[in-house]
Amino acid sequence: MSLNEIRKPESVEAALAEFQKLGRARFLEKYGFGRSREYFLSKSSDLFDSKAILGAAHAFEFPDQGPLRPDQFSGGELTVARKLRELGFDVTRTSEPHIERYVSALLTEGSAYTREQLKSILNTSDATINTGVFQPAGFASILLFITKNKTSDRTQYSDYLEGDTLHWQGQSKGRTDTVIIEHRQRNLEIIVFYRDKKYEYAGAGFLYLGQFSYVSHSGSAPTNFILHRRLSEMHRAIDAAEQSGEFDPSNIEDARQKTLAAIVRRQGQPGFRQALLAAYEGRCAITGCAVPEALEAAHIAPYKGPETNNVTNGLLLRVDLHTLFDLGLFAIDARSFTVLIGPSLRGSDYAQWSGKRVYLPRVATQRPSVNALRQHREKAGLA
Repeated sequence: MSLNEIRKPESVEAALAEFQKLGRARFLEKYGFGRSREYFLSKSSDLFDSKAILGAAHAFEFPDQGPLRPDQFSGGELTVARKLRELGFDVTRTSEPHIERYVSALLTEGSAYTREQLKSILNTSDATINTGVFQPAGFASILLFITKNKTSDRTQYSDYLEGDTLHWQGQSKGRTDTVIIEHRQRNLEIIVFYRDKKYEYAGAGFLYLGQFSYVSHSGSAPTNFILHRRLSEMHRAIDAAEQSGEFDPSNIEDARQKTLAAIVRRQGQPGFRQALLAAYEGRCAITGCAVPEALEAAHIAPYKGPETNNVTNGLLLRVDLHTLFDLGLFAIDARSFTVLIGPSLRGSDYAQWSGKRVYLPRVATQRPSVNALRQHREKAGLA
């Protein structure tokens, strides 16, 4: 297989469409490419990683052969840039346009990532990613990898999460203590990857919890740190909206904060939603939509308190499908895990999902409850 085999502009267009559907991080992760640093395909004012696009284009043109791997061809002016121009596309040479300074901009909070996936996203082969503290080259980020219950062959640091507060012991020799303590002054973000035990997530992955900030420390070798989770813009919007009193339509910022708060409430309780985002790998259980802002945590059995916020009592659904599911206009067969469309949806655009087998979490214990699905179906009258 080679780059020269690609002859159809339509293959590149298909790769571009998939890039836009999945987003940059997931697209690069899927095909195993790192980020472009110099040559980018330019289309409609958007820039696309040129080498990865051609690697994927080969799969669309030759489905039986699949994509080109990064090690099968080189990037640059005489290879990737030339081929794309031959196929009628514009190529821009620039110094890392739209390259995110912070790793958090490349990740989805509440999703699980393995270290191998992160290597691909960050375009790194640095072996220190396998340690508990990692600073990737080219980013202003500190990545903390934390396992609460460690295997016996590991140093038994005392690390645990208590609400939004992380109790974490630094490295035994204290080499990274200063950078943690001074991360604000150095304009560095701290982001946390957490798991209770090694194989809690597929591929020994970690749940990405988002950004944390240094609060205090004590002792040494190892130092005992206290870090606190930084609230996302969405969570800040909830607090602001709840305290701001009567809505003022003339206040644009007020309107924006209220809208964000409404979205968060609709998307579901943060912890429940994060668990579903991780279980379903950030995609709608029916459509495969991978846009986090369009996904909601749907209860199968109606919410009746915290005990019903169990991942087995949930489905990650696109916002419109969540509404239809709650209304009982469609259900999921508990035996085949396929979509059952109600009479009112037949003949509509939603009929395309009739008989569709839903995406299930890889971890069997996170899959939807058969009893809950059966009860929902009976309540919907689709038995």
